[in-house]
Amino acid sequence: MIIFHFTRFLLFSLLVMGELTNHTIDDTLGDQLTGFQVDYSPASNAGALVWKNASQCNNCAIVPSSSSAMYNTWTSATYYPALGNVTAQMVFHGSAIYIYLILSNFPKSTGLVSDAICDFRIDGEVAGSFRHDTDGTYQFEYNVLAYSNVTLDDDDHSLLIEISGMEPSYVIFDYAVYTNTRVSITFPAAVSSTSSTTQNLATTSLFVSTAGPPPSFSASSSFRQPFKGAIAGIVVGVLIFIVVIASSFLYFRRRNHNSSLPAK
Repeated sequence: MIIFHFTRFLLFSLLVMGELTNHTIDDTLGDQLTGFQVDYSPASNAGALVWKNASQCNNCAIVPSSSSAMYNTWTSATYYPALGNVTAQMVFHGSAIYIYLILSNFPKSTGLVSDAICDFRIDGEVAGSFRHDTDGTYQFEYNVLAYSNVTLDDDDHSLLIEISGMEPSYVIFDYAVYTNTRVSITFPAAVSSTSSTTQNLATTSLFVSTAGPPPSFSASSSFRQPFKGAIAGIVVGVLIFIVVIASSFLYFRRRNHNSSLPAK
C-alpha cells in the first residue's frame, strides 16, 4: 500500500515539458540569450569598412532610420564583385530561424546600389536566397522577412548570410529570431500531513541555455551534450527532492500512527 501511494505521489508530482521560446539575434547587440555576436566578414577592404553599423554610417549615401529598426540598430554592406565574398555569420541552438532585413529603394539613376541580393546557408549548405530590386521610390522597407526555416532539428546550427556573384548588392541586416525549447518542471509546493496527494502545485520554469561557441564556430555537436546533460541534471535533482519529501512524509505518518495506538 505504501509503495502504491509513493508511486502515485511521484507520478503526480513531476511533469517535465518543453515550451518553444523565441530569442533575438540583433545585428549589433548580438544574441540576447548567449551574448554571442554576429561575425561580419571581411571587416574591411583597402582600409575601408565593408560592414558598417548605424553609428559608423554618418557619411553613407543610403541611411535607414534607426528608430524604425529593431533596438535602433542595423548593419549594412555594399557588395561589388571585386570583393569576392561578403558574409554575416551567427550561431544558435534551435529548431527554427527567421532573418529580417531592411530594404532600400533608391533609383538606379542615382548611381547608388539599392538592390538586395544574397544567399542563406544553414550549416554550410545553401538553404535559400533573396532578391529585391529597387522600385525607385526612395522609400525604406522595415522588418522584411527575407528567409525562414522552421524544419530544423532542435540542435546547434550556424546561419550564414552570403553576398557573392556578379551583381552589386546592398544588404541591410536588422535582426534574426530563432526558436528553441525551454524546460518547464512542475512539482509540489506543499504536502498535506493527512493525505498522500498534494494540496496545491507550483510550476517553475527552468530555462536551460547552452553556452555556445564563438561566431567562428562551424556547426557540430560540440555543445549538444551539455544541453541534454543540464536537463538530465535538473530532472535528477527534482526527483531527489521528491524522494526526500515523500520519505519524510511517510516516516512522520507512520510515527503518528504508532503513537496513536493504545499502550499494551
